[in-house]
Amino acid sequence: MNDVFDPDTFNFGSVDFLLDQAVQRIPHVRAVILLTSDGLLRAQTRHAPELDTAQRMAAACTGLQATSRGMGELITTEQDVAGGWRQTMVEFDDGYVLVVSAGQGTYLGIATGEGADLGRVGQWAQELVQSVGHVLNSPARQDVGSGS
Repeated sequence: MNDVFDPDTFNFGSVDFLLDQAVQRIPHVRAVILLTSDGLLRAQTRHAPELDTAQRMAAACTGLQATSRGMGELITTEQDVAGGWRQTMVEFDDGYVLVVSAGQGTYLGIATGEGADLGRVGQWAQELVQSVGHVLNSPARQDVGSGS
């Protein structure tokens, strides 16, 4: 048996139940998605939006994360701020969207209603990453067209 985790063959749908915990346990959490750094949807809660909407949410979360990392230059004097980003939150009239680092090349996108306890949401996300982050990782894909 091969114990090496391979994100290309792992059934990320099997981690849906982990994401569902936020919706079940934290009031006003509407949906949670797991996405890769290049915007691919890997898993989602049962109550997440339709697949098309969840895929657009994954792409948007990736854009938010990239923009946020770029803004890191405003708060540091170091050349490379890529490792410093942890999360991004956007507030709307009716709720919040959080993008949280979930491991190598992987993020959580969390949509909440306006009454959500953001501290509790953040704590849940960090506990999830600390306990099963190794399963959530999605290392960068190799360029199969390069011939190397």
